[in-house]
Amino acid sequence: MKQRRLRLMWINFVHLFAVSLLPFATAWVARTKLASNPVAFYAGLFVCTDIAYNVFERQVLAGASASQGPPPVRRLARRRSLAVLATFLIAMLGALVAPRVSFGLICAALLLHMRPDVAPGGNGKRNCA
Repeated sequence: MKQRRLRLMWINFVHLFAVSLLPFATAWVARTKLASNPVAFYAGLFVCTDIAYNVFERQVLAGASASQGPPPVRRLARRRSLAVLATFLIAMLGALVAPRVSFGLICAALLLHMRPDVAPGGNGKRNCA
């Protein structure tokens, strides 16, 4: 149990460090008016942040009981997290060719994190109590 808490703490530190770099990347993207390299870096930073989030989420869900999150809800959360990560990866690679489209993909991926209790493409009903 102590090992698990320590692992969660370190994953959280990595996530917070990556998040702390976002204001600098945001300023760079704004200053360069959505140039390719800054948008690719911005998306890459979101990839790093989201990888840490995915690891953290997996650790938390592994330690949760079934009453805290039924298997269908866990699967949905896992799929959504992987879809967001894939979108960030596509945005990072695409930024070298189409930075404005990639920035739009970043924004779309972030919207999935705004309402984590609603399935993407679903009917808007909450999936958990």
